[in-house]
Amino acid sequence: MNFFEFLKKYGKERVEQEVMRGNMGLTGIVTLKHFRKNKLIYQNEESHNLLVDQGLNHFLNVVMGVDAKITTWYVGIFTNNVTPAAADVPSTALGAAGTFGEGQDADYDIPLTNKPEYIDAPATAKVMSNSGTPASFTIAATLTIYGAFISSVSAKTATTGTLLAAKQFDASRAVIDNDILTVQYDITAASV
Repeated sequence: MNFFEFLKKYGKERVEQEVMRGNMGLTGIVTLKHFRKNKLIYQNEESHNLLVDQGLNHFLNVVMGVDAKITTWYVGIFTNNVTPAAADVPSTALGAAGTFGEGQDADYDIPLTNKPEYIDAPATAKVMSNSGTPASFTIAATLTIYGAFISSVSAKTATTGTLLAAKQFDASRAVIDNDILTVQYDITAASV
C-alpha cells in the first residue's frame, strides 16, 4: 500500500502516529553532475536531503487540509558553507543575504534572473523525480557551490514562498565560468 492509500484508509491521525514511529515518511536524494567543456568531471548520488518543516507542513496541509497545491517548484544552488536546518524558511535562508547565500545572476547566467523549474514526471513506484529534465545551471564566475534546494518562488532574490527541501552537498564544487551543474531531486514516499 502506498502513502496515499494508507492515508485514505487510516486517516491523518494514524499517519502522524506512523511518521512519529518512523514507519512512514518522505525522503529525498540529490544527484549532482558537474560538466566542464562538455565533459562530465564529477557525479555523486548524495545522501538523503532534508525536507524542511515548512515543506512537510505544506505537504500535509495540501493532502489533508485545504491549502492550494503549489503547481511549480524551482531548484536553486547556494554558495555559503552551511548545513540546512529543519526550521529554515525563505525569509532567513534564501535570497542574496540569506544564510544559504543563494546563487545570483553574477554566479550563474543560465537561466538568467530566475531559478530553473523542477520539472517532474508523474510519480511512479512512490518516487517523484526530475531525472528526465534535471535543473541546469551555467556558471558565470569562479566560486564554490555548497548545496541545492527546492522552493516555490522563481526569482533568485526571493525571500518569500515555501522552502520544500535543501541539501548541503557531501563535497562542495569549485566551479569556473561556463561550467554546468545539473541537479536531480528524487523524493520518495515510504509506507509501513
